Amino acid sequence: MESMNGGYVALAVVGVVFFGLQFWWIGMTFRNARNQRFLVDQKQIEEVKQRLEKIFSNNN
Repeated sequence: MESMNGGYVALAVVGVVFFGLQFWWIGMTFRNARNQRFLVDQKQIEEVKQRLEKIFSNNN
């Protein structure tokens, strides 16, 4: 039986790292979206809306 070529081993390692980073990134995206939902409340949304309305009404 032939021994494995070093290029195949390196490719396999890069593939495993790549897929691991994808799963980590997707998990972080879901976690950040969940945390953002808790951080932004209705009062903050209203304050931002009022500021934007003030900014854009001054430019007309």
